[in-house]
Amino acid sequence: MKHMFSIFLYLHMIFLVFSCSSGDGNLSEEGNQKEVQGTIRLSGEETSELGETLKVGNIEVANATLSGTDKSIILLSENITVVDNEFVYSDDQNGFVIVAADFSTGGSPDVDKTVSMTIVRNGEEFRHACTSPYLSFFTDCGEGFAVDFEGKKVTFENTTVINTEDGAILILDGTVTWE
Repeated sequence: MKHMFSIFLYLHMIFLVFSCSSGDGNLSEEGNQKEVQGTIRLSGEETSELGETLKVGNIEVANATLSGTDKSIILLSENITVVDNEFVYSDDQNGFVIVAADFSTGGSPDVDKTVSMTIVRNGEEFRHACTSPYLSFFTDCGEGFAVDFEGKKVTFENTTVINTEDGAILILDGTVTWE
């Protein structure tokens, strides 16, 4: 099961990157757009390349078509929206997609929570992930990571993610809320 979940996360990250389409500036708003607020502070080895903050501009809640599960929240930079279940970029050289999933109420017998994220800076992709509990791949997200669907918030408190290519560690801190 551990190997299968690892494959799921890798396929999920690949799906996020390759399912994106470029926009022409004429985006139609969908009825499920939600008001979102929050900034995630970054610390760790890659902040010189990635910056120290990620300002969340858009969100998708329980979109199983994009994330593979209805137990997820997709946090997006301001320049990425979702139209007809596709990511649409106004700037494909910079931005981020973070999928925060909470399986503690079902969905995975081995994993309670997971973060899968791709940050693009100047056209270069940085992929990170974590799982809780730690299952011998990626890294443990930590106790401070929580997805509260009823309270409409995601909390990152000393949440540890690992770069899936080179093992660099990032720490996420911040709270994202939506209405």
